[in-house]
Amino acid sequence: MVKQSQFNRIVEFGIPILLLWMFFQFYNFGKVTPSEMIKTTGLLAISLLGITLLIGPLSRILPGLNFLKAFRKTWGILSFVAAFMHTLLVYTYFFKFNFLRFIDTSNPKYGGILSGLLALIILLLVTLTSNQKAIDKLSPRIWKIIQTTSYLALILAVLHFYLMEQADGALVIRRLLGQITYVAAILVIILRLLILFLPSKKEASH
Repeated sequence: MVKQSQFNRIVEFGIPILLLWMFFQFYNFGKVTPSEMIKTTGLLAISLLGITLLIGPLSRILPGLNFLKAFRKTWGILSFVAAFMHTLLVYTYFFKFNFLRFIDTSNPKYGGILSGLLALIILLLVTLTSNQKAIDKLSPRIWKIIQTTSYLALILAVLHFYLMEQADGALVIRRLLGQITYVAAILVIILRLLILFLPSKKEASH
């Protein structure tokens, strides 16, 4: 029998690997090109962040899923790693090492680029404070506020996706897995908003 610690490790790293394999096989169909890998890393970042943020609201509805909370830190950090790789690939292959293209306001896609960069910066801040040293130094309120900005990062990532995939003013996502990822991320945001209106356990007990 697989020990509990081994099972946890399999789940912790198996889910990100499975997602990467799915995007590699069913989104870019095994092609390893700069364009395809940019899209794959972007979708991986959004999906990992979405799953990470989905655990909290779901565990309130289904307490049996509380065990998944142990994996949020790893999945959140890996979502930042994927987002960073996505940005690095854009910087290398699309912008040809020209950082100024990230802040070129004349670019028709500037809104999408800016929202993506803001999402990356927020995820960096969240990642840097996802450790015991940061918890000890920051007040509980400030630490929680920083961690909660992950939802803003997801909103910005979805906006980035929307603006970058527009063609003639309309959103165009041709591949099914891309459509599923986009819709799922929106559903996570909606669920979080709905959870805000649900009474907490303490309130419900009174």
